Amino acid sequence: MITQDQSVISQVDALIHTAFSQDASDVHLEPTADNLRVRYRIDGVLYDQNPVARSIMQQVVSRLKVLGHMNIAEKRLPQDGKFSMVIESKPVDFRVSTFPSLYGEKMVVRILDRAAHAMSLEQLGFTQSMLNIIKPLTKKQHGFFLVTGPTGSGKTTTLYAILSELHDPDKNIVTLEDPVEYNLHGITQGHINTDAGFTFEKGIRSMLRQDPDILMVGEIRDRQTARIAIEAALTGHLVLSTLHTNDAPSAVMRLMDMGIEPFLMNASVSGVLAQRLVRKLCSDCKEPVVRDTSYDHMCQRLGIPDDMPLFHALGCTECNGRGYRGRIGVFELLVITPELRARIVSAPVFDEIYAQAIEDGMTTLLQDGVDKVKEGIISLEELARIVA
Repeated sequence: MITQDQSVISQVDALIHTAFSQDASDVHLEPTADNLRVRYRIDGVLYDQNPVARSIMQQVVSRLKVLGHMNIAEKRLPQDGKFSMVIESKPVDFRVSTFPSLYGEKMVVRILDRAAHAMSLEQLGFTQSMLNIIKPLTKKQHGFFLVTGPTGSGKTTTLYAILSELHDPDKNIVTLEDPVEYNLHGITQGHINTDAGFTFEKGIRSMLRQDPDILMVGEIRDRQTARIAIEAALTGHLVLSTLHTNDAPSAVMRLMDMGIEPFLMNASVSGVLAQRLVRKLCSDCKEPVVRDTSYDHMCQRLGIPDDMPLFHALGCTECNGRGYRGRIGVFELLVITPELRARIVSAPVFDEIYAQAIEDGMTTLLQDGVDKVKEGIISLEELARIVA
């Protein structure tokens, strides 16, 4: 239990520094009837930490609101803020969000480590064969390339890696994000401000007047945004964006649901990348699995051969007893082939499009995950978690 023995400032600093040292992506501060519950999200999973005493709960929250340049007197409405610190000689950005709850304001602090986020495509977990397809797709002079997946699946990281790959002094790259998570050197980054009337739709129209070569739109949310992005791709721009769908073929259906005509989609969309983030096994304590009935059932459900080696990790000091350390992407890449274009026009239903994508050689999320299980990178349980 964190008490009033230390100053509030030192306690908040300790919370942040400890979270950073454990590679946490978020700090959750949750008021309860007894105390302020503290949890760190590490590799996508929340872990409880020592709580903060209720007597100083409000002071801790207020300290973080001061750091985030937020109104400490306003406790009835959600607020957003941000601040930066230097930790272990590294510049680190933080995004703060509050939410009024029964026992007080719940707060989430997102940790944005610039150094950790500056990853290349090669570091994300792509197979070489998939990289050989993605790189030419994203180096075209025009086209619409989408990255799909649920919230927290690493879509923004992938887009930033693609932009870093494309960055060149003779290219004008402009982004529109909500919010800008990381600063990319040499790239113009715009952020949405709905309070001021600066929406995605208005932002994209403004971007097109900036003489861009490459556009990155944080998310396709509605028909208007989708249509403008497609028009940009059709008029000689490379457009990168994200969409919330479970797999790559579903992105085609989602665009049609938004009212995008099949012929426009065929003329603009070059590829769709679906992805998930999974926890990597700790390399210091992983060991082969002795199969039992539960493993046999999972293998049967996922179509994994009986003779394929499986691994798990026991937990050690290197991974703080968790058995996992770091995360890696599992991917599914859909390339818009002439055969698929014909299918989109003649039979615009999911099953037909999915079958054609498989016939064209698409590696599914499950297949990519199975390969990573076979290599001992991830556990069978992690694969089952993301494809369930």
